[in-house]
Order: sequence, then C-alpha cells, then structure tokens
Amino acid sequence: MEKLLKVYGELLPVMAFVPAGWWIGKKWDVKSSYVSWPLIKVLLPLLVFGNMLDADPSKLATLPVVTFLLALLMNYVAKFFHKKVPSEINPLLLRSAFSFFNIAFFGIPIVTALFGKEGVSVLICIYLGSALYGDTIGFYQVARTKQSAREALKEVFKIPFLYVFIAGIIGKIAGLETPESLKPVADVVSFVVSAMGMLIVGLQLGKVNFKHIQVKYFSKLLAVRTIAAAVILTVITLLASVILQDLDDQDYRMLAFVPLFPVAANVTVFAAFLDADEEPSALLVFLSMLLSVVLVSIATPLLG
Repeated sequence: MEKLLKVYGELLPVMAFVPAGWWIGKKWDVKSSYVSWPLIKVLLPLLVFGNMLDADPSKLATLPVVTFLLALLMNYVAKFFHKKVPSEINPLLLRSAFSFFNIAFFGIPIVTALFGKEGVSVLICIYLGSALYGDTIGFYQVARTKQSAREALKEVFKIPFLYVFIAGIIGKIAGLETPESLKPVADVVSFVVSAMGMLIVGLQLGKVNFKHIQVKYFSKLLAVRTIAAAVILTVITLLASVILQDLDDQDYRMLAFVPLFPVAANVTVFAAFLDADEEPSALLVFLSMLLSVVLVSIATPLLG
C-alpha cells in the first residue's frame, strides 16, 4: 500500500494537468501545438540527452533494442486486429496506437515513485527504443501517404530526437556526465515534461464527443494491445536475458510496466498530418490512460 501511495503521490499531480488542459482548450481553444512544440523541440531532448549521459553503458546498448523490437512487432498485431475488427480508424493510426507507448510522460512519475530519481535514466533508455522507432519507421510510413520516398526521408531527418540520440551516444563515448549542479534542474525538467505531456492530452480531449464512444471496439482494442505487448515483451526479454545477460532485476521490473502504459499522445499529431479524424485518436489516448492507472495500480504491489 505504501508503494501504491507513492505512485499516486507522483502520478496524480501530473495527471491533474489533463482536466486543466481540457478546461483551457474549451475556454480559449488553445492548440496543442503551442505546448507540443517547446516540449518536443526543447525540453524532451534536454531530458533525453542528460539521462543518456548518466545511463549505464550496458543498459544504453540493450534496453533501446528491446523496446524498438516491441514497437516494430506490435505493427503486425495492429494489422491482424484491423482485419478481424474493422473500423473507420485509419490503419496507419491504428499501427501507431499499438506501437507507441507513453513511456516518458506517463512513466517518469511511476518510476520516480518506485525506483527513485536515479531510475529515470533507466526509463529513458527504455524510452529511446520506442522513440527511435516512432521517429523513423513510424513517422516515415505516415509521411509516405502524402510524400515521395525521398521527401518522407527528408522529413525524418528533420526530427530533433535523432540528433539528440546521436549526440548522447557521442557524449557517452567521450565520458561526459551531467554536472551535479544541474541535476536539481533536471528533476524539475522531468516534472515539467510529464505535466506538459498530460496537458496536451487534455487539450486534445476538447475535440472529443464523449456521447459517441464505441465502448465495445475500444475495449477490444486496448485488451488486445495490452496482452499482445505483454506476451511479445516477455519473449524479447527472455531472449535478451539468454543472449546478452546485461539486464538486472530492476530492469526487468521496469520493462514489465511498459505494456501497461497508455497510447502516446503523438498519435493525434499523426492524425492531423493524415487529415484523419482526430477525435478517435484523442479518445484512445485518454481511455488507455484511464486503463493504465488501473493496471499500474494492480501491478505496483507485484513489480514495485
């Protein structure tokens, strides 16, 4: 119970920004891009770069591979689901919803509560694989719906995360570390990143008509997504434990939370790019977040 209270103590203040974002969006019609631009272009890259410098090299080499493979394989689950349970949701958005996990915004408060602030560096290693997939293969396949292969590839190379990732690897090889004097600032950035991520979800919810929720469809989708991710991740981590043997008990416990995390908010960004209806994707992000709170509450006594 004490661990669960710690999780709620870290998570609920951050989640309070969801209704705040909804209220702001309804009252002033604020675009989520006003929040997402500084978040994606400035704050998240700073957080990623700093934590890459502080991460254990073996974890930096292993954990991103695990989550990259998870995101890649979830594509095939999404294709299977779309065939079995047809809907009006764009198939590419469905793949993104299955592959993109809200590891950074939703995961930081949970990891901070259960594993301490030092656990955030491990979480960022886990996040790297998912983000690398989303900002390369994930973004490219969406961009190809409107652009030539050459133009889509150019767009991929404009994404800041790729350069932050490369800079982090170079910095790690060079032996750079985050100065002790800047670590309190990094803690603040971690909170702000999570809060702004939740604020974006709230702003996007302003476009949702809750009277037309397809309860049966979304229930099936989230159930298949969660179970499939848990099975796939279990297989990948078992293989990693046999082949690489670089992961410890804390790493496995942290990874076990990933299938429980909600759909990442950038799915709605892709919806805007595709000129698709943003309402289903915004609703899916929100419903998956509610489910995640329940699942994390159940899992915390077992994995915390």
